[in-house]
Amino acid sequence: MSAREIILIDEGVYTKGESVFRAATDVDCVQTPAAEAALAAAVLEQGTRAVIVGTKPYTGPLYEALGKKASTLIARFGVGHDSINKDLARRHGILVTNTPGVLDVSVAEHTVGLLCSLARHIAATHADMRDGKFAPQTGLELHGKTLGILGFGNIGRRVAASAHFGLGMEVIACDQVAAPANLAALGVARYTNDAEECFRQSDAISIHLPALASTQKFINAARLAWLKPTALLINTARGAVLDEVALFEALAAGRLAGAALDVFEREPYVPAQPDKDLRTLANVVLTPHIGSNTREANVRMAEGALENVRHFLAGRLDLLNRVAGG
Repeated sequence: MSAREIILIDEGVYTKGESVFRAATDVDCVQTPAAEAALAAAVLEQGTRAVIVGTKPYTGPLYEALGKKASTLIARFGVGHDSINKDLARRHGILVTNTPGVLDVSVAEHTVGLLCSLARHIAATHADMRDGKFAPQTGLELHGKTLGILGFGNIGRRVAASAHFGLGMEVIACDQVAAPANLAALGVARYTNDAEECFRQSDAISIHLPALASTQKFINAARLAWLKPTALLINTARGAVLDEVALFEALAAGRLAGAALDVFEREPYVPAQPDKDLRTLANVVLTPHIGSNTREANVRMAEGALENVRHFLAGRLDLLNRVAGG
């Protein structure tokens, strides 16, 4: 790269990775609004070939703006890329990358934290204390209980190890691929390809599925009915994999003891139906998609996103963490 190219970075992402972006000396990292119209206008004004974006969905103008150049890049700051319209990216010749592996530790830790919060009513009793109430609730001991992990990628494996070796839980892992060879070292007692078996035998379920056409609302009313009424459910994966109306109904009817969600069908959270608002239920813990939002993970995501940009600008497309081709 003979000249310093301008890289546009949405303002939320820039704030999270500011130390990395400000330290870059080979490119100019410029903060811009995340709103699509403003970002698209900035692309045209600056003539940029690469943008770094977060989880905000982009539906049209950004692709049209980037598509005016022959070779351009959308670099996701993070792993999930369902907010990027890959069909539009391909149509406009835009490469799309992500940063795999950089947030595994943070999301796994948040998952375990949510599980503990549900089991011991931490969020609910904290809220009571802030309201001036001293109202103890009887909790659940996780030691000896069975945790089902649906989706056994890197995050699921970290959760399994933490739950078994840290909390003394028995772990059932479920995925559609062949079992890894080192199940015992990962803390897994059983591995299955059968989601029903995993659900029926678990005292808690942790969801770690990617957002794909095949996983859209995979956790639906029929599958929730497989769970014990005393079971807990945690989703730190993607909001699209869970039917929030079905979850609300199961929780409200007492067919499920509790749920903790960090991801939602629509973000910021809006109830799927006005009368099915998960925020109104006492047995629910909700966090605003913060599983990967740690200082350490943000640095790694910023470094990973910039590395993809640098490879792209240098023409080293073989080194990209590509999720869609131009």
